[in-house]
Amino acid sequence: MVDVRDREFAEVFMNGMSPAFNAREEDENAFKELLSRCTDETNFFTLFLKKQVDMIELIKKSRHLCETFRID
Repeated sequence: MVDVRDREFAEVFMNGMSPAFNAREEDENAFKELLSRCTDETNFFTLFLKKQVDMIELIKKSRHLCETFRID
């Protein structure tokens, strides 16, 4: 996909296919495992994985905040 289309299209496509929005522990672990095997820090896939891990962490923090927020 990245070799055939422009970077923006590939990123939108990959984000749509990613399970990161679920913020499941197993997805986060899988992304981190793939990321640990990446050697080129500037590669599209490496950058994509980093964004997915960041998104999962942000969603998990947001969920926690929503679950623990109280109006007194």
